Amino acid sequence: MKKLLFTGLLLVASTLFGERVFIDKSTSLIWQDHQDNEELSITYYQSEDYCANLVIGKYSNFRIPTLNELQSIVDYKNYDPAIKKGFDYVSAEYYWTTTPFAGEKKVVWLIHFKKGERTVKDMHYDRHIRCVQSSK
Repeated sequence: MKKLLFTGLLLVASTLFGERVFIDKSTSLIWQDHQDNEELSITYYQSEDYCANLVIGKYSNFRIPTLNELQSIVDYKNYDPAIKKGFDYVSAEYYWTTTPFAGEKKVVWLIHFKKGERTVKDMHYDRHIRCVQSSK
């Protein structure tokens, strides 16, 4: 119980200037948590531009997460969506990462947040995006 309480304290949800972010102090990552994360479905290339141009309060250095970073917010105790508590906007769909698949130039890993499954897809498909930045 103490471990669960401690873990819960490490995960802090914050509101900055009307935009939502999720600050995960255990990983020092700041996650976008906005309606776009639930509704917007775009190509990988569009996701790069979207994250690069995203400004949330004082934060403006967002990017597409790596597979390990995105995997860090999966919670396998939850189903549909399988995501840590504290996120308000999530679709039980695929989300982009920057991690390439086996040296393929146009294929990257994704996570499906219905069950937290990983898969690979070509970058030209429309998928969801959750931008991230380091708080360090």
